[in-house]
Amino acid sequence: MGDVTATADLSSRYGGRPSHVSPPPSGRRRMSRPAIIATVVGLAAASGVAAWYGLAPNPTPDGTKDVGYEIVDSTLTRATFSVQPDDSRDIVCAVRAVNAHDAVVGFTEIDIPADPAADSSTPQVVTTDIATTQLAASGHHESCWYADDPQI
Repeated sequence: MGDVTATADLSSRYGGRPSHVSPPPSGRRRMSRPAIIATVVGLAAASGVAAWYGLAPNPTPDGTKDVGYEIVDSTLTRATFSVQPDDSRDIVCAVRAVNAHDAVVGFTEIDIPADPAADSSTPQVVTTDIATTQLAASGHHESCWYADDPQI
């Protein structure tokens, strides 16, 4: 028997390809190294942004709810709402009165000072008067925000 290597013997027996022929395409393309790096960097950046938003302090006070309103006359509406006071930041709330067509007929902003003794289980109930241009149908808080983070 001559000098036959195992590789040559197997390729001749099973019909192996010569070494200069590339394998047939598998239908899936491999990502290049720059594409892999860009994907990893993009995923890391997206994770960082998600963590930032998840761990950042809440930009608006929690637990703000309308309690009720009173239409005094065509020039005055009284709105009552509850808000969870913060122990270190002042809160500003926009309160409005609307007519039967949901058009704004009165608007005011009210400041709620920080309360170092604030209890997270006890909301503060606030009542404010809203001067109106015509008879209102209701009055309610529109939104609240921390005074050190003004609305734009």
